[in-house]
Formats: sequence, C-alpha cells, structure tokens
Amino acid sequence: MAFYIDKNECLGCGACAFACLYNIPAPNEDKTCYEIDGEKCIGCGQCENICPNGAIKPAPGHRRILKVTIDKNKCIGCSLCARKCFANAPQGKIKEPFEIDQSKCFKCGACALACKKDAIIVEYE
Repeated sequence: MAFYIDKNECLGCGACAFACLYNIPAPNEDKTCYEIDGEKCIGCGQCENICPNGAIKPAPGHRRILKVTIDKNKCIGCSLCARKCFANAPQGKIKEPFEIDQSKCFKCGACALACKKDAIIVEYE
C-alpha cells in the first residue's frame, strides 16, 4: 500500500478520484468518504497532492519517487514504457533507447512497472 485515506479527515469530495489516473480511490460503502485499494495504488501521490483536507497519507514505509530515468544500455526501444505513461514522458524512436522527459514526468513509476528489460531506473527519497 502506498497511500491511504484517513476516514476521519476525508470530506468525501472526490478530488482524489479525479486526480488519480488509475481510478483507484473509490467511495466507501456508505459513500461518506473515499478509500484507496492498496493493492492497486502505484504511489504516484497525485491524490495526496490534490486532497483539500490533507486526508491522504503515505502508508508506513512508503518512499516517494525522486527521479525516473532509462538505462540506455538496457533499453531496446520497444516503447512499452511510453504506451503506459499518461504524461507522455518517455520519448524516443522504436528500436532506439528512449529517454524520460523530466519536465513531463510526474514520478508515478508506471513505466518501470511496464518495462520488461529492467531498463527503467527509479530513484527514491
């Protein structure tokens, strides 16, 4: 689990669901607040950043991603990372090593989860 929602602080506004590109925060059973499925959360922190009441907290042991890069010696240019990235941060040509456009990357790690060659380097805080 990367993030969780403190039910005592959640306003039930749905801003977290709006911000999540993976549609992970969802209303709880009585629809008074939202919950995050820890098995699905990739830990990008977009929900935490947008929560107006500060109800979203990092789970114990969660580390924020500081930087994502691509090892050009391992990358085969398959574009799988680019196809999984909502921000269009991985850039390159097919069959040539890709690069991460740091100005677009919001550090979610989806590209690293998609890479079959372990070419994505994720640096944590």
